[in-house]
Amino acid sequence: MRRCTSKPKLLVVGSMNMDLVFSGTPRIPVYGESVRCGSYSFIPGGKGTNQAFAAAKLGSRPTLVGRVGDDEYGRCLMSELEVAQVDTRFIVRDVEAQTGFALMCVAEGGRYVSYHIAGANLGLDASAVERALKGGSFDMVILQLEIPLETVYRTYELSKKNGVPVFLDAGPAMSIDLEPFKGLHIISPNEAETVAMSGIEPQTEADARDAAELLFERAGPRYVILKLGGRGAYFFDGADGRLIPAFVVNAIDSTAAGDTFNAALVTRLCRGDSIEHAITVAHAAAAICVSRKGALPSIPAEAEVDAFLRHEQASRRES
Repeated sequence: MRRCTSKPKLLVVGSMNMDLVFSGTPRIPVYGESVRCGSYSFIPGGKGTNQAFAAAKLGSRPTLVGRVGDDEYGRCLMSELEVAQVDTRFIVRDVEAQTGFALMCVAEGGRYVSYHIAGANLGLDASAVERALKGGSFDMVILQLEIPLETVYRTYELSKKNGVPVFLDAGPAMSIDLEPFKGLHIISPNEAETVAMSGIEPQTEADARDAAELLFERAGPRYVILKLGGRGAYFFDGADGRLIPAFVVNAIDSTAAGDTFNAALVTRLCRGDSIEHAITVAHAAAAICVSRKGALPSIPAEAEVDAFLRHEQASRRES
């Protein structure tokens, strides 16, 4: 993989949604029950939007390939990304479909459930990816599964053909054929996604090792990185593997934490950091993210992550 010493150029291919977030949800209701929540807000989101926005704030130069409706929500998403200096030239405006929409209910402690309407995301094909790859060079492609699967597979083929390494964020949770992804640089599922792809629930470090080995065998990546929430991340390179603990913070909302982790990790890897240090930096970015509400508003800037790490290092020396 080519090392970039300045701002890595990343191509993010993914979903774009407007999120309606209910905060302070006491519990998930059963059918026919209403529960009183604390507040609501409209927040730009979608895994593609989140990852591109986070990459821009964390020190990369991202280009986003996505699809929105020709409506108020789509215009809002485009505006937020442009302010963050994300390259939006390859985002398609669909005049026949609504912008993707998600309803998220966030409980105390930051855990959430989400109801998702794909909308214009369902029309995203690989033609815009092909144009983007022809139009410039990239250090890595960030890809996820919140868009049509045929587009995901085709994007990987095009990236491989152009010699660009691919980071696959294996979400949302689903069981898919990993054979077409042979040669990935990184595959990174969270706990639920690990279960869906491997059939193994990574409750212990031994379980995580078993799941990582299975995913490594099926996809043949350079690294498998399992995102295990508050426990940390387990990485495996085909021979060695270990758990790198997360930072302990007061978690308020885990929305976009995984996307922030991914963007920070890829940014640091493209700059030449070791996998262990890149994961540590990604943990710091995610820790700041979960301590705030919302998706895009919770994503920290690179300077905040550096300050967080300095504070953690100072605290450890004092203790």
